[in-house]
Formats: sequence, C-alpha cells, structure tokens
Amino acid sequence: MSIERGFTLVELVLVAILLGIGIAALLGVFISHMTLNEHARNVAWVMQDANRVMERLRQVNTDCDTPTVAVPSECGTGNEACADWDEWLESTTGGGKNLRPDPSRNESVVVSSSGSDPLAIAVAVCWRHRSRTLGECTWDGTQLTSDDADGDGVIESPAMLSTLMTCRSDAS
Repeated sequence: MSIERGFTLVELVLVAILLGIGIAALLGVFISHMTLNEHARNVAWVMQDANRVMERLRQVNTDCDTPTVAVPSECGTGNEACADWDEWLESTTGGGKNLRPDPSRNESVVVSSSGSDPLAIAVAVCWRHRSRTLGECTWDGTQLTSDDADGDGVIESPAMLSTLMTCRSDAS
C-alpha cells in the first residue's frame, strides 16, 4: 500500500483564504495606526502653537493696568502691527506655525475672552486634517474662519487652552 502525501486543492484554497483575511486585518490595523499617529502629531503641533500664544499673552499682561488679549504691536521683521493672533503666530516674531503642510491655510488660531479682572482667556486652534475641520471653524475652500456654533462666545477645539489672567508685576 502506498500513501500519497501532500495537500489537497481544498486545503490550499482554505489556507489562502485564511492568509488573505489575516493580511487584510493587519493592513487595516496598520492604516488605522498611521491615521491616529498623524492626528496625534497634528494635535501636538497645534497645542504647541496655542501654548506659544498663551505664553505671549502672559508676557503682554505683565506690568499692566487691566488684562488684555490685544495682539502685540510687533509683527514680523518690520514695525507693522498684526491684525490678529493668527497673523502674529504666522509671523517671524511668532515663530511660524507648526502644522504641515500649508499652515497658513490649514490652521487658525482664535483667542476668546470674557470678563475683566480676572480675564477669562481661551486660545483655540482649528485645523484641517484629511479634509475634515477640527474645532469650531468653517472651511470655505480657501481658508478657515472661526464659527461659534454653540453661541457661547468661546471658539472650542480639541486643541484649546484656557486660563484666568490678571495683570501682575514683574517684581515678584
């Protein structure tokens, strides 16, 4: 009696199907991991930008009479004033925005405030990620514009810092 050894065609097809399902699952996990990694990198970049604006606000409110969210007078290399915090951050003085590519179109910094002393300040950054807008901003095809959708006077975002600020003396 001779016994033939080997795999049948049915066994080979089943193994190929199982191998294909395993590879497809691993590919899905890999793609999800890449997307989450890109999102986490973008959040880190825009949080750094929000932190730089908040730090500059702290410097502006040292040795003052009343706290303010006024944009610093210096903007870029000249003596011109910035129109808003977004422009300040984009300028050389602000150090430039971190989000890539094309931060001037895909990232918007919005500073909201309420009260007087202490002044409640919120620095939110809206940005675009894979054709989605994150934060309370709208995309018109060319630029991001803040849009207080819930009407509370504060632009909200996943990348947002808030604090109460008062004038303080530099002597302490």
